[in-house]
Amino acid sequence: MSIADLSLFTSLGNSLDATATNIQQVEEQLASGKQVNQPSDNPTAYGGEVILNAQASAVANDLVLGQQVQSQLSTADGALSTVTNAIQSAISVATEGANGTVNAADMTALASQVQALQQQVIGAANAQYGGTFIFGGDQVQTPPYDAAGNYSGSAASNSVTFSDGTSVQTNFVGSAIFGNTSTGLIAAMANLATALNAGNQSAIATSLAQLQTALATVATAQGSIGGNETAANNVVTNAGGENVTLQTALQNLVGTDVPTAAMRQQEALLQQQALVSLGTALGNMPLINVLA
Repeated sequence: MSIADLSLFTSLGNSLDATATNIQQVEEQLASGKQVNQPSDNPTAYGGEVILNAQASAVANDLVLGQQVQSQLSTADGALSTVTNAIQSAISVATEGANGTVNAADMTALASQVQALQQQVIGAANAQYGGTFIFGGDQVQTPPYDAAGNYSGSAASNSVTFSDGTSVQTNFVGSAIFGNTSTGLIAAMANLATALNAGNQSAIATSLAQLQTALATVATAQGSIGGNETAANNVVTNAGGENVTLQTALQNLVGTDVPTAAMRQQEALLQQQALVSLGTALGNMPLINVLA
């Protein structure tokens, strides 16, 4: 009985090609960690992966940006804590100077302390994070205050908006918090130093009241920054959890089941080996008839 060897070898060749393609696909899945690497692998899963990757990218950006905002707000909060301590020290000095028992030399020394405290306030008002100034409003490239306490920042502010719609303020108007040479905390400290040098009890009392008002203003600003810190913390926490969820969804949708893929690879290699052996055996058979 004759054997149609042309058809047999064609079938064998097709089987070898299919096996080689299968091996290539499995090896690509093992190398990439994905069972879907192009639309033809699974159009539905590929489209779902595109959507999930876009969501994951937005969440990853939220996470990085949120951590930066956390650090910036922490720096702002620390600066205001420094200012609060300076105000409390100035209030103590003013209280001492107002009691009527301090001599002129000591008044001058107290005035010098207040001037030093004022410079601490101005230094804190020029706080930076990442090379940008926090209390200059939306003008972040130059110091908002000079050494005298003049404000050159803006009356606007900056904020960032995350992918979930949360908006967090990141820069603040320094003049609304610290004042300047004419108003607010900086002016109150300058007035106190002047009153101490002059031994003016009435002016010292007035400055004391101004400092207490300034302390409340800074406390309000610190509370606002704390609210923004809470919002940023929530964004980071939520983004971290959502990132895990999205990565799990991606793995479930297009990820490679490594043990299963490795088993398929081994089976395909064995099949390829068997087909090659069969082809070799058929090639050595003397009774094959070639049919046109």
